[in-house]
Amino acid sequence: HVVRADGRLAQHRVADVALQRERVTEDLVADVLAGHHAAATAAAPATAATTTAASGTARAAGARVRRGTVVTGIERSAGNPGNSVGCVVSYADGVRAHRVRARLVVGADGRLSQTRHWGGFDILRDPPYLRVAGTLVQGSLVPDDGAHFCLGPDVATFIAPLGRQRARMYCIYPGGQGDRHLAGQGREHAFLEACRSSMAPAQWFDWVEVIGPLAEFEGAAQAVPRPGRAGMALIGDAAATTDPSWGCGLSTAMVDAELLAQRLEATEDWQAAVDDYASAHDDVYANLRSILAWMTDLFWTPGVEASVRRADVLSEMLAHPADFPDLVGQGPFGEDGARAAALAQWDYFGATAGTAPGNT
Repeated sequence: HVVRADGRLAQHRVADVALQRERVTEDLVADVLAGHHAAATAAAPATAATTTAASGTARAAGARVRRGTVVTGIERSAGNPGNSVGCVVSYADGVRAHRVRARLVVGADGRLSQTRHWGGFDILRDPPYLRVAGTLVQGSLVPDDGAHFCLGPDVATFIAPLGRQRARMYCIYPGGQGDRHLAGQGREHAFLEACRSSMAPAQWFDWVEVIGPLAEFEGAAQAVPRPGRAGMALIGDAAATTDPSWGCGLSTAMVDAELLAQRLEATEDWQAAVDDYASAHDDVYANLRSILAWMTDLFWTPGVEASVRRADVLSEMLAHPADFPDLVGQGPFGEDGARAAALAQWDYFGATAGTAPGNT
């Protein structure tokens, strides 16, 4: 079973021994996508069409997708015959309450995960730092040939064109400077002016109209150490979040789904598979977290010296793009933390003396 971000239940027929990789992977990935859409996260929401397509793929792969249901609790159980531990999932469908037994429950229910709470997982949180506000707009004159990241004094905007003058638009700023209160009705003008102050071309905003919910989030990372235990596993934001301004959230959820699916396929001992997944997840997340930490230092450290460093590094990035960490495209599988650290310290191109952390 996979608990989605809206609390709904997606039940999968994975208790049988003969599992095909495509079946497990597609089941998990489909609900990751559906979960992100239902949560309406500002970082990477899936469209209704994506959710519908993913649900159809899940059904074709053998899953039972249940709509209109709300999970109300998860309890440990004695498990199925031959398995020491399982879970009982309680849910309601608007007509009556149900209880179903699952050999494994996978929580894909976002950064406010109830599965995490019901499973008794510990969570570690970074101190607040960057805040992210985002919405859907129309009337945008942003070129459709790529995504655009613009960095101004203490504010940045990220714009992802969707075609036909529609785009996802985000504003990122350090929360320590004070909450700008960019969420909700009546704050659309303040949001657009904050985006405009990022030094993006002014004409991009001249005819923009906000047409989606305007939400704002604290971007501080949080993580569950070893997001797997007897009968339960967490994936995506339920397991660990990164600062959404870097755009890695949905990708990490997909990686988690693949890591878990591969291990479930490899053995009939699902507890061993969950334990192995938890270790693999922590390794991947630690590498990504290291890279993001150094890139955050590079882009968001205040002061004249830091501004000069940013200008120099970005100039070199244009000349040598392969030397710059590809956070969105490769994430933890690209440049390692040491090279990102060197960029943050402006030591990679030999511009300053000293040794960046990780290069000793």
